Amino acid sequence: MLTAHQCAVEATQVHGHYLKGTIHCGQCGSRLIVSNAKNRHGNVYCYFVCSGRHSKRTDCTRQAMLIEDVEKLVEDYYSRVQITPAQQDALAGMLHHEFDRLMAAETEELERLTTSRDRLESEQDRLMQAHYADAIPLTVLKREQDRIVAELDKVTRRIDAHFGDYADARAHLDDALGLLANCADIYARCDDTNRRLCNQAFFTKVYIDEDNELRVEHNRPFEMLLDPQVNANALTWAADAHKARTSTNVSVGKGSSLVRGVDVAGLEPATSRV
Repeated sequence: MLTAHQCAVEATQVHGHYLKGTIHCGQCGSRLIVSNAKNRHGNVYCYFVCSGRHSKRTDCTRQAMLIEDVEKLVEDYYSRVQITPAQQDALAGMLHHEFDRLMAAETEELERLTTSRDRLESEQDRLMQAHYADAIPLTVLKREQDRIVAELDKVTRRIDAHFGDYADARAHLDDALGLLANCADIYARCDDTNRRLCNQAFFTKVYIDEDNELRVEHNRPFEMLLDPQVNANALTWAADAHKARTSTNVSVGKGSSLVRGVDVAGLEPATSRV
């Protein structure tokens, strides 16, 4: 994720901090930069200041913020959004079920691709047999073989992608849920370098408002996984799935697929992200 999306703006500054590039002014949207202020006694105080106000590019009136206060705000945010084991299980169950549903919906397309692959391989065999029987010249054999190989490669890549894309998405989902279930603990133990990586992975931008509240833009897939409606849907799905499994075990005497009778709510967030 971090390789594909360099989310935070990295700029060479005199003063460095792991939150630079991620945090922004909640009033004008400009990046916050580090300012070290020294009083008459020689004491140095480290602040984040709005770059728009500092350079007079905007009419922003945002006051300077102590860096340690902003650090605490971000650390507290991770504590608030860390999901519980029950939420992790519910989200994983609902979303993996959705993957199963999507793959089942594409069964017809997969069957068509498999039939095309079998036809091309059979045509390839017949072509070689005709050449061995001196029924077609070498030039025709080469031309037809090139055509069949090109079509076969295209079909094979689409079949592989059908399985590979879902496998990669499932693995990505499980990794993301694992991070969300431990994000506060991980962030608390990280050094500055790894805190920067955490923030780049979770956020595209973090805005600090005048009342010192955070407004965040989450990276994918966290914007969906942290959506309150999606979490509510997942917990409802898990409860309904448990009822369906319990009912099946009582009536049949053994477990069976519980997803057939359970409606899965849509995955798109019903409300705008916070």
